[in-house]
Amino acid sequence: MNKKICLIGPPNVGKSSLFNILTKSNQHTGNWTGKTVDLLTKTFQINDTKWDIVDLPGSYSLMGESEEEKITANYIWREKYDIAIVVLDATNIEISLRLLCEVIDILPNVIVCLNLYDEAMKKNIQIDYQALSKKLNVPVIITSAKEKIGIDKLKEAINNFREPLKKVKFDNTLDNYINFMTPLLSKSNNISKTAMQLLTNKVSLEEYTLEEQQKILKPLVFFQKYYNREKLINIYINRSRILIKEVVNRSNEKNNIHILDKILTNTWSAIPFMIIMLFVVLWITISLSNVPSTLLFTFFSFLEGKLYHILNFLPQIILNPLIYGGYRTLYWVISVMAPPMAIFFPLFSLLEAYGLFPRIAFNLDGPFAKCGSCGKQSLTMCMGLGCNAVGVTGTRIMENKKMKILAILTNVFMPCNGRFPTMISMISMFFILSSGLFGTILSSLILTGIIVIGIFITFIVTKLCNYFLFNNEKSVFVLEIPSYRPPKIIQTILISLKTKALDVLKRAIIISFPAGLLIYFLVNFKIGDITLFQILTNFLNPLGLILGLDGVILLAFLLGLPANEIVIPILLLGYIKGTSLIEYESLESLKQILVNNHWTLLTAINFLIICLCHFPCATTLLTIKEETKSWKYTILAFIIPTIIGLLLCLITTLIFR
Repeated sequence: MNKKICLIGPPNVGKSSLFNILTKSNQHTGNWTGKTVDLLTKTFQINDTKWDIVDLPGSYSLMGESEEEKITANYIWREKYDIAIVVLDATNIEISLRLLCEVIDILPNVIVCLNLYDEAMKKNIQIDYQALSKKLNVPVIITSAKEKIGIDKLKEAINNFREPLKKVKFDNTLDNYINFMTPLLSKSNNISKTAMQLLTNKVSLEEYTLEEQQKILKPLVFFQKYYNREKLINIYINRSRILIKEVVNRSNEKNNIHILDKILTNTWSAIPFMIIMLFVVLWITISLSNVPSTLLFTFFSFLEGKLYHILNFLPQIILNPLIYGGYRTLYWVISVMAPPMAIFFPLFSLLEAYGLFPRIAFNLDGPFAKCGSCGKQSLTMCMGLGCNAVGVTGTRIMENKKMKILAILTNVFMPCNGRFPTMISMISMFFILSSGLFGTILSSLILTGIIVIGIFITFIVTKLCNYFLFNNEKSVFVLEIPSYRPPKIIQTILISLKTKALDVLKRAIIISFPAGLLIYFLVNFKIGDITLFQILTNFLNPLGLILGLDGVILLAFLLGLPANEIVIPILLLGYIKGTSLIEYESLESLKQILVNNHWTLLTAINFLIICLCHFPCATTLLTIKEETKSWKYTILAFIIPTIIGLLLCLITTLIFR
């Protein structure tokens, strides 16, 4: 049977990097809080011994309230493992020592890994790790996961590990409690751990008889009143402060403020800089995605004829829906969606790895706190710009359920990559009079403006949801601002393509094929002389006209539920009364079709409003159901943005018509 190790430590100290080195795997690491929110397990070998190593989510304390901290605490309290490796950040050891003090208080089988030691040395931060080892009575290994320094010594420490004969004593603060409980907890193999589990309500007394439970409960209730959560936190904070004074010397530290931090933490420059950064990313994405998108269309169109010929043995009633319905919708989604994602996700991953995302959270914490959430919501919004489903799963980094729900319900107000092509097409046709470089710059500026509007709507809706759903609860959060670190460019790009772009594209592909079959059925199945598609557009048309739109636009968004990329082709299908999705020859020809069907500048504005504010795609809705385990919040996520979009369209129509 394999032995087991768990990696524990605050966020962004290099646990996942050590995990990758020891196991020779490629688990994605990131330079911001909350990258690991699930348990990751791999096996590696030292000499003849096999070890299962578990990478736990980042945690500042075993008494923390965030989802990742609860996952880590539950594992530490309840699971069995041979060694717990506590990873500390040598450049910011203060945030790590409280957790270390908590772990050492309950576990005898601890190895301390002082990571990023080389960076601490460059900053002239002096840490007497040998004194730290003696005071804690545990092995302390200095490492640099990035440079692969100290890994052999860490393996040696693992291989030769022996539990210390004498447990370290910090002070006498909790001794009275543990000494009193010791004879009552004789069944436990680790009395200190069991006593602390009981004190913090992490375990029940099921293994004890009723008589034994009665003996334990009375003193336990007394000590729980005295050692409340706030008192315990203060105990461990004081212990860590004492250790810092004894082993850390920062007197000669080089602590020059990074030039970017002078911009990103300044009240006047931070927000404009972030908007400019967003504009640059969007401009690069728009500029570089057109050519590969056209090439993909050409390739798949060529392949369509070949497939039709190969499958010609099938009856037409089956062949036509498969090729002109399912396959055509499928390749439309791939052609429109894949190039922007292949550019956007790597760019954002590089910014993430460098350490810019936590600065965004820091700058936006004030506004979000006033709305009942916290700065971490901005991180999930950044993910939502790539894909709202990814943004929803990213809410696992939120401190509590309330903030997670608020982030989930509002993530759709960040337009994803699937909506970018649709928005850009409308902007180019009705708001841009020139093409070329100036045209793409202007398109990017307008799209950036729309996203900024989405951010303001996010603030308002977050505030309203907090008021009506959670009685205006207030929240606090902790977010570490990491050092800037140059990312491994090739590795970061490849991992972002694999874990983000390809995963999102795969989900879209699975949904788009059956959606294509449905669309083909609606435009080809007739009741009398009219198709089901026309029946539905006629039914929706009165509502559409009130909103400054029409029935075709509303139906296009409804049928675009599986994938936002197919909204414009469905529009085109409805206006020309075609029998399958077709590619428009140019934006000029598409605009002419729209104008011939009574589109005006007001129609284009309202179309962009609905594009920004409408229900999430099917993939995102399924992800919301999976994350919240509730149909209630899934339905709210569908209804809230849709109602806001319709109301805004009604307002603009009443004002400008």
